[in-house]
Amino acid sequence: MSDFTVSGLTAYTAKATELLTKGVLFNEDYQNYSIQQGIQYKKYLNFLEATPTLQAGACGLTAGGTSTFTEKTIETVTYAYRDQFCKDTLDEKALTLPSGTLDGNFGPLIESTLNMEEINKIKQTVDVDKWLGTSGFIDGWFTNVGGNAVALDTYGGVTASLSNIDDIVVDFVNNITDAMWSRGVLTLHMSIAIFNLYKQNRLAANYFRDANSAMGLFEMWVFGYEGQIKIKAEAGLAGSNYMMLTWDKNLYIGTDQIMDIASAKWFFDENTDYLRFKSSFKFGTQTAIDGEIITNVN
Repeated sequence: MSDFTVSGLTAYTAKATELLTKGVLFNEDYQNYSIQQGIQYKKYLNFLEATPTLQAGACGLTAGGTSTFTEKTIETVTYAYRDQFCKDTLDEKALTLPSGTLDGNFGPLIESTLNMEEINKIKQTVDVDKWLGTSGFIDGWFTNVGGNAVALDTYGGVTASLSNIDDIVVDFVNNITDAMWSRGVLTLHMSIAIFNLYKQNRLAANYFRDANSAMGLFEMWVFGYEGQIKIKAEAGLAGSNYMMLTWDKNLYIGTDQIMDIASAKWFFDENTDYLRFKSSFKFGTQTAIDGEIITNVN
């Protein structure tokens, strides 16, 4: 087996940047939300809620109704990552051969292996940040909506369990406003652990529906609300009791990609024999109409 070749990885910059952009900023999951590009630092978002007054058709009608404008600011910050690998260690590990295979078939190129691991780790951090903002760089969606969200009647702040998760979900459903119902499919976001509690609860009650078979890996319909309310497990909410129900386009993701383009680069430091990885991109979050977001956060 040939040794690891530095030139192969350092020439991987364009592909690394492409994977960073597709995997972190514009992955398939993020396309469910509203994407706001061109934010170098801060940008105003204006939302209009119009309530026109219905009148009988005639000449000289007087304007009536109300329109509410909400102005918010969405801010992006720079996420920068640095990592390094010892070239000798990479040679010794022989990463081009999958562990446990002796048939001579080579696995993914080492550049793909290293690069995907870096991108996956970055995505994990950003997934948590967009919901909870735990890194301190940005405010996640739960912080954005704060006390302006619609509260649950009974189960606000209550820890989900196998016996009460069905009642918590019903509490969410009972607080959906008429305006929210008009938005189309709503989504109740929760951790994978709580998602599994709800599935186990429905299975125990023999209420699990075949309608869920066509859903994604960590998605299912709320029992009795197939086609109306979807439950989605979020890796970014791992270990959290937080849950949020809204229409997904009500949640905003901010990027730049105009003035500052996301980048990922590999380079070799001959002084230290370290292969180094560096990447940076702009990212931020905001919520639109807070009155159409329901959370269990007190």
